[in-house]
Amino acid sequence: MSSLLPLKPTPQTASDRSLEPKLVDFEDESAEQIISAVSSTTARRILSQIYAEPTTASEIATELNSSVQNISYHLDRLQDADLVAVVETWYSEQGREMDVYAPTNSALVLFAGAERTSPSLKTALSRVFGAVGLVGAVSVLAHTRRSVPTPVSSPRAGASPVQQPDPTMWETLGTFATGPGGVVLGIGIFLILLFFVAWYWGTYRPARNHAHSA
Repeated sequence: MSSLLPLKPTPQTASDRSLEPKLVDFEDESAEQIISAVSSTTARRILSQIYAEPTTASEIATELNSSVQNISYHLDRLQDADLVAVVETWYSEQGREMDVYAPTNSALVLFAGAERTSPSLKTALSRVFGAVGLVGAVSVLAHTRRSVPTPVSSPRAGASPVQQPDPTMWETLGTFATGPGGVVLGIGIFLILLFFVAWYWGTYRPARNHAHSA
């Protein structure tokens, strides 16, 4: 373009910058702003041109046969939606600064009705509670099967049988906690929490940080 310096630098494309694709579910908080920003045909043509090669508002206006003001308006909306960003500055022959726009991702993908690629904390927690319930049922079964009843001496002839008092709730819980059922429940919950913490720090947090930075 004649209004730019002949030796203008060549900005890096999306592939040169090793950008990641941006995946946006229609239910994401950012979806409404992104859809609004690309709802215009002009905005989509601007975005397509920037994906092909980072450039300035004036060059886009010339390519699309539109005004710089109109292109700048759509560029501002695309910036607010975090789809494009200013990566460097060129100068015209008159010394005027000209921002160079480039995409913030290698591709924009809007989807609905598909499984999320990032792990769900809500799903993981529901599975944790389900596993705890299963371990609880197994521990009760183990306690029932392996508890040994306390032997009661046979009453002497002519003597009335001894009435054993019903155990209190705390006595029942204490017996369960110190018995095989309590051991099974404790070990089971410990292993579930161990696996959950390992999943959270090893899978969920990295995936969430990656999604926010994309």
